Amino acid sequence: MKKKYGFLAAATLAAGLLAACGNEEGKTTSSSDKQTTAEEKMIQDQLGRDVTILGDVDHVVVGGILPYFSTWFVATNSTKEIVGMHPNSYNAASNSMLAKMSPDVLKVSTDFIQNGELNVEELMNVDPQVYFEIANDTKSIEKLDEAGISTVALQTVEVADANPVETFNSWLKVTAEIKGGDALDRADKYVDNVTNVQKEIDTKLKNVEKEDKPRVLVLHQHSDKSIVVAGQNLWGEYWVNQTGGYDIVSGEGVQGQKEVNMEQIYKWNPDIIYITNFTETQPEDLFNNKISGQDWSDVKAVQDKKVYKIPLGIYRWFPPSGDAPLMLKWMANHNQPELFDYDMNDEIKTYYKDFYNFDVTDDEVETILHPSSEAAKQ
Repeated sequence: MKKKYGFLAAATLAAGLLAACGNEEGKTTSSSDKQTTAEEKMIQDQLGRDVTILGDVDHVVVGGILPYFSTWFVATNSTKEIVGMHPNSYNAASNSMLAKMSPDVLKVSTDFIQNGELNVEELMNVDPQVYFEIANDTKSIEKLDEAGISTVALQTVEVADANPVETFNSWLKVTAEIKGGDALDRADKYVDNVTNVQKEIDTKLKNVEKEDKPRVLVLHQHSDKSIVVAGQNLWGEYWVNQTGGYDIVSGEGVQGQKEVNMEQIYKWNPDIIYITNFTETQPEDLFNNKISGQDWSDVKAVQDKKVYKIPLGIYRWFPPSGDAPLMLKWMANHNQPELFDYDMNDEIKTYYKDFYNFDVTDDEVETILHPSSEAAKQ
């Protein structure tokens, strides 16, 4: 039975952001000033605004809400409707499995983003029916509203205290509400699966005490000039703490991203380091001490060879992603190897067949689990 998704609870949580958008009534114009017809649909975005969607959507543009294009795929099993995408999203897509699974994703335009800014004139060239934007980009949303483009604002870390699973679920429900039909069933299937995986992991972790959890650091961005770690109100806090680790950066109350030096790294001395796909750094760079001006050789995670690059499947696994059930299993394996022994080759193949109807090869599994540095380039 299909679940009937009404207006999102996340929209009410975001009511405080309405004033920042300069929109007291929480309304937005559609791409048409006509009265709503039987072929139109009214939905509510995550700023609580009513958005009119015209007809059966087949011209979608994804702006600064970078991971969203993969959400559209999970809901519809298609990317042919996506006609425009932010250049940073395009880079991730071109280095992801989605490029093989749904090559239409590489046919999109990125020209509407110029020097990091939205160019409405260029955007009109792809005739957008609906534009998805990150909710805190009020400047772009105002431009889109003025142009009469139906714009759906989506929240990121504001959903459930930066819970990437709940965030993706909320995006998926918005998409299912827009598309209807099979998208509702696909959303139900996904939410049920990720919920069951988290419950399974929670059950095995219920008796694990803090002192039995590895001290984990998420290296968010990194180069020879800068070390940026992830703290509270970023996705890493959830992934680490929900899979049997202890996030040492969040545990000290660090908010968001923070630039630190090697002295701080030595002080934390993490047991495990996870490297995101937002940096070109690979585990081998730390193991072999290749970073000029930084000596990682005395860090416990490096000495124990417990530095891991976060995978990239249909999208990066660190932000909200349709591969979230796999991310939970992968990280649980590393954080609590005595409790979890998921065969990630089998898990990935089974999941991609069941959810995406795609047969993944052994080589492709390795590419997912060990993404190249190219995926980080923007």
